[in-house]
Amino acid sequence: MEPEGENKDHSSDCRHPIPSDWGDWLGHSFRGRVEYRRRFGLPTQLEPGQAVWLVLEAVDFEASIALNEIELGTMRLGDPPFRVDIGNRLQHSNHLKVVIDLPPEADRGERNSAPGGLIGSVRLEIATSP
Repeated sequence: MEPEGENKDHSSDCRHPIPSDWGDWLGHSFRGRVEYRRRFGLPTQLEPGQAVWLVLEAVDFEASIALNEIELGTMRLGDPPFRVDIGNRLQHSNHLKVVIDLPPEADRGERNSAPGGLIGSVRLEIATSP
């Protein structure tokens, strides 16, 4: 995914591997909002009755998730994986946006001194609908 930091002192518009935190490119002490973006096409060879699931394993700290400018939901550090069927929202060309917010006052337990970011995998899963 392509992250873009939003802060008066920090910004970045480049590719980074996921999962990862933003420590290497924004610094370990950065607190603020970062937008991750990814464009992808319609999965090939989809068959009738198959579901397409978007799965985000883990974020640090709070995330809002949107596909093609439609909000899909939110998740926080410590939540179970975010999982939603996006099959009926897919287009020929798709734009996934994950905005992660790490406010300075956030209490993150053992991760308090760690950078924020998309710290778990992000993937599509294709499966037969029940």
